[in-house]
Amino acid sequence: MAVTRSDPVAESPSDLHSGWQQFGFAPWVEPSYRRLRPVLPLLGVYAMVRAGLLVADALAAHLTYGTHPDGPLTAWDGNWYLSLAAHGYPAVAPRAGGHLTYGAAGFEPLFPALIRVMEAAGLTAIQAALVVSIMAGAVSVILVWRLATVIFDERVGRIAAILFIVFPGMAISWGMTYSECIGLALVAGSLLLMVKERWFWGGVIGALATTTSPMALPLAVAALVAVVQAIRRRQAPSALIAVVLIPMGFLTYVVALGLRYHDLLYWWHLQHQAWGARVDFGKSLLVLLAHPWTGGYQGKGWMEWVGVIVVVAAIAILVRSKLPSPLVFYCMATFALMFVSNSLGFKPRFLTWAFPTLIAVAALTHRRGWQPIAIAFAFLMPIVFLAYACFGDYMIQP
Repeated sequence: MAVTRSDPVAESPSDLHSGWQQFGFAPWVEPSYRRLRPVLPLLGVYAMVRAGLLVADALAAHLTYGTHPDGPLTAWDGNWYLSLAAHGYPAVAPRAGGHLTYGAAGFEPLFPALIRVMEAAGLTAIQAALVVSIMAGAVSVILVWRLATVIFDERVGRIAAILFIVFPGMAISWGMTYSECIGLALVAGSLLLMVKERWFWGGVIGALATTTSPMALPLAVAALVAVVQAIRRRQAPSALIAVVLIPMGFLTYVVALGLRYHDLLYWWHLQHQAWGARVDFGKSLLVLLAHPWTGGYQGKGWMEWVGVIVVVAAIAILVRSKLPSPLVFYCMATFALMFVSNSLGFKPRFLTWAFPTLIAVAALTHRRGWQPIAIAFAFLMPIVFLAYACFGDYMIQP
């Protein structure tokens, strides 16, 4: 006689009440657990990866930072975010030689604000940053899983989440105190809401994402694609509200800086004068590609060749995939933004913003082939972290 397994979702209310409630839990705990149960193994993988990054941090500290464990975590931009959380934006714009110089005003406010909130709970600055990073990372894993599950199915969702967890670029986004930890979660949430055609809330979450980094601005392109599709179908362009809302987070930050420092173009002047950032439509990147052993702000030329290969492969995968057009164009806009800026390039950290490509990879390889990709990613992840944490001056900044 065949034994059929009962569907847990179809269990009667009495079964639910005989579960968690009999131990004193609130009625909503049982259904919430059932909804989250599929993602619990993924969170276990995520926990192992974060633990591995902490081990890599300890090794990097021993090799480069005089055994001080905070060294790798606060390296590069991480130090600016912690400074911003501690002191806020400076009252006077720092200058040197008549030009604007490096300062906290070059960094968006949401991540430092969350660090400040966690510090109010009695944590040190670095502990608060780690808590924010770990919690936001877990949320991003859940949202990437949910996004892929809504578009395809639960198996693709699981594979996409695993690839997202072990993607080498996440070594920097999670291994150091960078704003990607919260920005990627917000982008995933915004894309999920847009896929469900909840345009207002997708725009609101997208606006929050752009207060972590301008790398979230391609979300507006995703919403614009939905507007064009609606117009072609002669429907109301409901996504227009998201197109308007998404850039508002970044624009509010830029305008606030302009008012504070009496220069409405202050953000751009700071980026140009302090960091030498500008839009050169790929000129500096092409120069690096022509000279593989030279270095520029994006990194070494040979590193950019690796990035180009990854991006070309990603575009081919996106073309073959059945991702919704807004997500495809979001990734394409992200790649374009990295290409046209002389200060970005195809660095591992920036490639993480195009994470919907990993959903496409999961969809194309879910029957077979995804495991070697995940293993290769997991092998490269600590290497990428150690390379940038220990040899950043050679590799150029993350």
